[in-house]
Amino acid sequence: MSGHATQKASEWVYRGLWGVLTGWFRVPREAPTLPTRAGETLDARRPSEAWLRYRKFWFWLFLAITDIFFLAVWIAVLATNLIVGIILAPLFIALIVLPDVFAFIAIHLRYDTTWYVFSPRSVRIRRGIWLLHETTITYENIQDVSVQQGPIQRHFGFANLLIKTAGGGGGAPQAGALGAHVGLIEGVHDANELRDLIMSRVRASRSAGLGDDDHDERGAGAGGGFTPAHLEVLREIAAAAKRLSA
Repeated sequence: MSGHATQKASEWVYRGLWGVLTGWFRVPREAPTLPTRAGETLDARRPSEAWLRYRKFWFWLFLAITDIFFLAVWIAVLATNLIVGIILAPLFIALIVLPDVFAFIAIHLRYDTTWYVFSPRSVRIRRGIWLLHETTITYENIQDVSVQQGPIQRHFGFANLLIKTAGGGGGAPQAGALGAHVGLIEGVHDANELRDLIMSRVRASRSAGLGDDDHDERGAGAGGGFTPAHLEVLREIAAAAKRLSA
């Protein structure tokens, strides 16, 4: 069966299977939500289609290697014993076709069940169908956001974002995995812009309710972060302590 026919068969099976699996495993078809205030909006997105093409690239590469291997084995059996080769033909066809169909379905299921939702205060990551993983990371807990992009990912035009939160270690997770202190956003075409947006919200969340940066800079210049009022209180405490020790 040609690669085009295999893809068509896979797409046909996937359209029916998608509805069955999402109903069977009770997987939400819509994006997750986050609490919002009046006037706020959510940015819900799936990975870029470039990420889907990237995964299909590796799928077709692996498919070609495995199909050539099974085809070569079948031809060798036919050359050795024609009758046995004919009898085993359905088995070899199943070995060539069925794994391709299941792998194609798995790729699309991974894509269709992965969501990233951004609010003004947090980001929520959801992925999975057999085991549903949903993680919410508030901006005030984020320590660092880095962009990861290999040469093949650069060719396809996407990158991954690695979000490290308080208490997180330096090790990177496996592709698609989420650690206790790590959030992985895969396959975004605007990774640099998204990183800058997240970091700007991180800075805004940390300064919320604590005064503006100008006030902090003036306080620091007045004496290591103390305002004149603070310094006056400290002088009074020092004087009282001196009197008590006299």
